[in-house]
Amino acid sequence: MELYRKYRPNSFDEVVGNETAIKSLRKELENGSHVFLFTGSAGCGKTTLARIVAKEVGAGELSIREINSAENRGIDTAREILEQMRYNPSDGSSMVWILDEMHMITNAGQNALLKALEEVPESVYFMLCTTDPQKLITPLKSRCSIINVQPLSEDDMRYLLKRTARAEKIKLSNEVYDKIIEIAQGGSRKALKLLAKVLYLDSDEERFSVLKSENVSENEETIEFCRALLKKGNSFATIAGILKKLDISDAEKIRQAVMGYMNAVLLNGKVVPEAVAAIQAFSSADTYRNGKFALTVAILDYLDLLQ
Repeated sequence: MELYRKYRPNSFDEVVGNETAIKSLRKELENGSHVFLFTGSAGCGKTTLARIVAKEVGAGELSIREINSAENRGIDTAREILEQMRYNPSDGSSMVWILDEMHMITNAGQNALLKALEEVPESVYFMLCTTDPQKLITPLKSRCSIINVQPLSEDDMRYLLKRTARAEKIKLSNEVYDKIIEIAQGGSRKALKLLAKVLYLDSDEERFSVLKSENVSENEETIEFCRALLKKGNSFATIAGILKKLDISDAEKIRQAVMGYMNAVLLNGKVVPEAVAAIQAFSSADTYRNGKFALTVAILDYLDLLQ
């Protein structure tokens, strides 16, 4: 079993970081909220928090329905939910719907879901998760209690990694932890996946070799791209030229990397206009449908925002 699954938190008290999000969740539950929208970058713990909420409201395993919205994008999904939510929970006192990748549902599908979110029975809860809330229609968002899930700080990430290694009875050097933290950029799932790859190797030399191979192809060129976005005065031709050197077969992965890099820059405590503009431009890039072409448009949008 992968480490991020093996050590997935089962309660709010077991979650590392995101104290503000957890405090908001507890308050909204006390206030009787039944519809939640979890936003945040990939692998930061949105679905994990949704599952914890499901347990908090008394849903049994058979009454927690998870839907990957990237594969179930249309009106039929909404109709199925409307039909099934009329029935009592299979086990436990509540039925919980967790809709992951919510931004992938079509506008027609989102509009069809509005009725379900307007008339939620006392025993039903909805947990919507998305990396891209801008893709959701305004009426849908207005019916949700919005919970912003943040990437982990370096201190929280180090604690999580060390806690996991101790549970596996393995001791690693601080340098290995530093490298994992650098690559993961606040993503707890990615950090634990990296940890799993190196945990049982015999030496730090082997561990660094694996981490470098994991990092070099997707990180060094992407970091060069991010730095080009941050450099004042760079032209479209310069930035696009660097983008052309990247493997953009997975455009969404690059978009997420840019978002994570810029977020890390801003979390250092200084407002950097270039980082703000990059987050705004790349957050709305529809790489799922338009692939590499969306990255080109994002660069143009980014430069427009700086003017």
